[in-house]
Amino acid sequence: MTERNPKGRAGRHPLQAFFRGLYAEMAFSGESLRLNGQGLCFGLLVGLVVGALGGLMARLLDVAAAFRDSVSWSIFLLPLAGLLVVWIYRRGGIKTAGGTDLIVQAARGEQPVSRLLAPVIFAATLLTHFFGGSAGREGAALQLGGSLAELVRKGVRMGEEFQDLAIMCGMSAGFSAVFGSQIAAAIFALEISCVGILPLGGLFPCVVASITAGTVARAMGLRAVTFYLTASTPNALFYGRVLVLSIACGLLSILVCYTFSGVRAGLERLFPNPYLRVVVGSAGVVLLTLALGTRIYLGTGTALIQRAIDQGTAGPGDFALKLLLTALTLGAGLKGGEIVPSFAIGATFGCAVGPVLGLSPSYSAAIGMVALFCGVTNCPLTALVLGFEVFFFCNPGGFLMAVAASFLVSGYSGLYAKQKFAFSKTASPQGLAHEDRQRRGGPQ
Repeated sequence: MTERNPKGRAGRHPLQAFFRGLYAEMAFSGESLRLNGQGLCFGLLVGLVVGALGGLMARLLDVAAAFRDSVSWSIFLLPLAGLLVVWIYRRGGIKTAGGTDLIVQAARGEQPVSRLLAPVIFAATLLTHFFGGSAGREGAALQLGGSLAELVRKGVRMGEEFQDLAIMCGMSAGFSAVFGSQIAAAIFALEISCVGILPLGGLFPCVVASITAGTVARAMGLRAVTFYLTASTPNALFYGRVLVLSIACGLLSILVCYTFSGVRAGLERLFPNPYLRVVVGSAGVVLLTLALGTRIYLGTGTALIQRAIDQGTAGPGDFALKLLLTALTLGAGLKGGEIVPSFAIGATFGCAVGPVLGLSPSYSAAIGMVALFCGVTNCPLTALVLGFEVFFFCNPGGFLMAVAASFLVSGYSGLYAKQKFAFSKTASPQGLAHEDRQRRGGPQ
């Protein structure tokens, strides 16, 4: 006689198991929709607020660039502007050396964000750009976005447990508003704080915030940064050339990070007083600019990027001069950011070195820009998406090779000392174990 299985045993009621599983998944989806509905509303609100103020800042920075280039004596007021920047930060009680690292820590819930950070970074960045500082705008946008998003979180009375999500939404919105790469902006906020781990629970609200902020900024007349390239033949020789250039960019990224941190540390050691330090550093920027006889290295470096990619021209020393002036500006205590200057350094370096390897200068500039960004931020996914967005998938395999090689060669150096690494960058017999940058001597 065949023994009957007890009621409820596995395999006895396949339809019942099916419907139970379906019900469980539907219940999970319903709860997910409810929570993501909150994320949708929060992302929209953050995108609107950060998009409007980020767009305003970007427009004012364009005005600052026009003023700086047309008024010849404006650069002589840079030391005075630096004094005002230091005073603003000290009055606001904000750590001047923290910068974007404060936001990186806040995105992990490790650091509170001052309610004064948004107006302070807004004013300090404008002062830096109006009077000739060599700095970017993305660092300011990340801090502005993170600070505003935290104010929105507190305003709508979301709990402290949502601080990390709020900061990431603000970073996405700020990056998208001033640069225009909406996909890269959303991924960057997820990837930046801990390399190797993507908190995908925050993907949907970050995407909403990024797209909303980008749309608002475009409505204010700002345009996304895009370039059209002529495709090269993607054969084995092409990838070999790209590999060599990308390795060079990865090594250059180490030099860039150590130069930024080294100049800052050196100025702090020589001039402990922040007011004296900013005057000396600003004076160095003024004197070097006068000695060079050109202002192309001031500001964000957008003119250098456009010349390298659109015209395929760059001097052999352009990347080094832009690096030096930016390191002096930020090391002195002036504000802005390092990302767009890093774009300029990478683009001019690639444009100068690529033709020696047999690559077209414009494509080499694009590879250099993306590869160096990857090396200094340790964000390969963001760098890859950025290359696709900005250059319209022109030979995407080249960008994939560039990002992979630069990420590997750049080691554990980076622009942000508070960035963490969840996994090793290299496959080893010990596995993809966590590596601590401090034990490897990375820049602080």
